[in-house]
Amino acid sequence: MKTTTAILTLLFIYCVTSSFQCQKCGTGTLRIGDTKSWLPLKGRTQLSFVDNSGNLINFPLKVVDTTETALNDCGEPYRYEYINTTLYLNPTFTDSIHFSLASSGWLCMRAVSNNSPNVSMCNVFGQTKEGVVAKKFNNYSVGSRTYPEAILLLSSPAFSNNIDSIIIANHVGIVAFRYSNNRYFLP
Repeated sequence: MKTTTAILTLLFIYCVTSSFQCQKCGTGTLRIGDTKSWLPLKGRTQLSFVDNSGNLINFPLKVVDTTETALNDCGEPYRYEYINTTLYLNPTFTDSIHFSLASSGWLCMRAVSNNSPNVSMCNVFGQTKEGVVAKKFNNYSVGSRTYPEAILLLSSPAFSNNIDSIIIANHVGIVAFRYSNNRYFLP
């Protein structure tokens, strides 16, 4: 009986002490991976689009494509890649389309007009599988171009719809959107 009690006590102590130990923390670099090709706009400061009247319009673009260092839960450094892309649609910068791509291909986007949300979603690649707010297409035509892989992002009925129908294409980035009842697409 003493042996059983001793074994159970040691087993109990092991379980309690191991539950409070720090889990093994990851180090190294968290990479974006192959999904980085959906936002290849590094070095660009503007994008030109044609509106539905045939006018060429330049929109300011801000791209942050970088690797940062942070500390994990164990206090050890690790690196992570991310891309933030913002296309500004008006001179006051209150209307914009923003994409954020993080490690493991986690893509979020939001479109804002007059500081009110129009489109907002994360896990864009996962959302295309459901096809409700994001749809993936092969050989999708926009304007005079056809894109081998494209994703159409739709506005949410709960939000304002001043900006909607945003289209991104693999190896290109933003290729089209609807803003203030006008369609814009790459020339």
